Amino acid sequence: MVFALLFGVVLQVLSTSVGNTRLSGEYTQAALWAQSKLDVLGLDGMIEPGVTQGSFDDTYDWTMEINETEVVDERALDAQDELPIALYHVRLTVEWGEGRRQAVFETLRSVDIHWEERQMQMGGGPRP
Repeated sequence: MVFALLFGVVLQVLSTSVGNTRLSGEYTQAALWAQSKLDVLGLDGMIEPGVTQGSFDDTYDWTMEINETEVVDERALDAQDELPIALYHVRLTVEWGEGRRQAVFETLRSVDIHWEERQMQMGGGPRP
């Protein structure tokens, strides 16, 4: 009888461990998908505020929200001169599974607001 009780406890512990390992793998996959999405942000065009959605595969979906954030220059320089960058807050939500688990990733991205002008001056043309 003691053996049966101990065997039941061991099975419960193993079941919980397997479930936690699977869940950890799902979160790792979500983080890898998010990293791949954030790595290419701004490479195929200028970053623009707004909300976009899509799917990585049949299991993982994503929603990206981009908002412009105010850049504060605390150096007390002439207020007429604008800083040459725009700062964007990026929030990427990755969802998966029937219970719609989710992981949220947030970052800041800066963009040179005069990039296209400089490219035109150098003869490079605008970004695709």
